[in-house]
Amino acid sequence: MRILTGLCLFYKKIIIPPLLLSIILSFLLLPRPYLFIGTGTAFILLFPTIHYFTYEIRKPREYYFYYNLGLGKLMLWTTTIGVSFLTGFLIMAI
Repeated sequence: MRILTGLCLFYKKIIIPPLLLSIILSFLLLPRPYLFIGTGTAFILLFPTIHYFTYEIRKPREYYFYYNLGLGKLMLWTTTIGVSFLTGFLIMAI
């Protein structure tokens, strides 16, 4: 339960910006039939990028907080990529 709470805290900071940015980019750059495919693809690319800039560049010491909750850096990156692909493919399937 503690790990799930830690993951929720971790993703709370980084899930909204790539989702909004991918929706905006899709509306601006793609024709109507490809909106969901473009949004999903953009989310798959932007989610790990936002993770990198937020936790590797801006706040690298915050990894210690998540490490104390039982979440190592490798696990956070693995779940980020997994959540990115899962969410992106779900958006594409709409």
